[in-house]
Amino acid sequence: MVFKKLNIPLSPSKTIGPVTSLEYLGIILDTDAFEARIPVDKINRMCNLIHQLSRKKRCTKRELLQLIGHFNFATRIIIPGRSFLSYLFHVSCSVDELHYHVRLGKEARIDLSMWEEFLTRWNGRSLFLESSLITNVDLCLFTDAAGSYGYDGIFGSKWFSGNWDDDFIRLAHHKRNITLLELMPIVISAVLWGANWSRRRIIFYCDNQALVYILNKRRSANSIIMMFIRRLTLLSLKYNFHLMALHIAGATNGIADAISRRVTVCTKHLQFSLYSSSSFNFIKKLTRRYWLLSLAPSTRRSYATGLRIFQQFLFFSNIKRRLHQCFDEQTIQYFISYCIGVLHIRSSSIRSYLAAIRYYCLRIGRTDPLRHSNGTWKFSVNTLLKTAEKFNSRSQRHRLPICSKLLSRICHKLNGSFFDIYWDSLLRASLCCAFYGFLRPGEFTVNKFNASRNLTLSDMHINRNSATFHLKRSKTDRCNYGVYIRYYRTNNCLCPISHLHTYIKHRSKLFGHLSSNSSPMFIMPTGRALTRTEFVKRLREVISSFGINSSLYSGHSLRIGAALTAAKAGLPIYLIKILGRWSSEAYRRYISVSSSTISNAFLLMSKI
Repeated sequence: MVFKKLNIPLSPSKTIGPVTSLEYLGIILDTDAFEARIPVDKINRMCNLIHQLSRKKRCTKRELLQLIGHFNFATRIIIPGRSFLSYLFHVSCSVDELHYHVRLGKEARIDLSMWEEFLTRWNGRSLFLESSLITNVDLCLFTDAAGSYGYDGIFGSKWFSGNWDDDFIRLAHHKRNITLLELMPIVISAVLWGANWSRRRIIFYCDNQALVYILNKRRSANSIIMMFIRRLTLLSLKYNFHLMALHIAGATNGIADAISRRVTVCTKHLQFSLYSSSSFNFIKKLTRRYWLLSLAPSTRRSYATGLRIFQQFLFFSNIKRRLHQCFDEQTIQYFISYCIGVLHIRSSSIRSYLAAIRYYCLRIGRTDPLRHSNGTWKFSVNTLLKTAEKFNSRSQRHRLPICSKLLSRICHKLNGSFFDIYWDSLLRASLCCAFYGFLRPGEFTVNKFNASRNLTLSDMHINRNSATFHLKRSKTDRCNYGVYIRYYRTNNCLCPISHLHTYIKHRSKLFGHLSSNSSPMFIMPTGRALTRTEFVKRLREVISSFGINSSLYSGHSLRIGAALTAAKAGLPIYLIKILGRWSSEAYRRYISVSSSTISNAFLLMSKI
């Protein structure tokens, strides 16, 4: 439509609509798989040409250029092979006419054999390399060699070490060819850890200038060095990474030098060198990472949203200052007013966004923009927040509780015929466990299952009369020590123990092969862990069957209902806080006083 309005002619045979897989100049680009592909017939043609020429000592220039043309096509997606292509082109330039013969020396034939070894095992697919460069320091990868000691390498917590063999030292012309000695541990590290470098574009810092040149050009006059270079190239082709080298002074290559000389240094100190600016950049990245890890994933997402909205406010308000210069009290006031009057954001969300701004300020070393040094709120900020609460008082989102009476009706409805036997037993068990355990939805359902975070079978211990759940992570357990939730038999329709036994029996029949300790505690018939979306959806279906507006109920309704039921049963406040794992007074929001209780209070007052 756009091209028609602009009167731009299009050829239907040359026009392709929006697709995720497109052939361009003979190469298939797939954005779904994030890969580039070469047709198999072209790979077979290259293998046949290589097989023919690698057995010859001479061939015509035309034959060699034909092979170079195929190589040139392949190296569009096989980046490490480009250096070997340039060498073959140099060989072809030794004669002028196409029918003249060129001599294929031993080195050229070995190069062809290397290509043949790779192409016969290659499926024609190459994943896109990452656009950003990464250094060996970022990877915690260090190697070095010393003629009188040996060779060593470390990669994170992994390492290797070895002494030189006498025959290899003689082969390398000891004390005259240190380049070969320093190349060897790099190749060994690629053999051991190359699979971890997939799709990486790695810059390797090296204090040997000759080796830097060889690694970048992939050529050397020394046949022994070329043997190792070919091995390194094959590994980079196999694992799909690209290695480049950059020269640095030996004085700044402290870690690599220390490990090759077997310096007696604490391992923790060895992983960081104060004399290297690259290592200092690495520790700065670690510091930023640990700052982020101090927050829960949900808090990180909330803070990122708050900071993004603050930056949008600065942009639309035409405030042209750097971000760290915009945290003065007046700008904060303008931002709160913008959230109230323009975005119509709830006061609780505004407080979350201000917490993000405060966190960012403290992280970069600035003073708290919201509070005084004694911890009290600044008057202007506190006043505007109170205004926000008044504006948002009419738009409170109400979530109705699922108390014991409604839960009993739900469990009676899930008698094996509402959905099916398995789904009904799964929902009864999860509902009763969530109710008696005061569980938050994220503590027994998942968005994406992770055995190290979510409930698994190994976290449940059940016997005839009781059960225990181990929550590895929860909202108030900030240090992830873990929390144990205990259940006991109640001998009624809401008994969590009997519903758990029934669920486990049906689960074992349907998923005996998924009963490993690391499998999810609550699992859907599809074999996936019970998701929050599916749980709430089916819960609302059951509630709707009673003629009740189910949109007022959510996964959190069980926790609210448990607190309200406990209060009606006369449980003391301290016990409700323990059962619900509340460290603050937040539970008070869930406990409302019924009209019958107030009526009884009136009667008691009238008797005095």
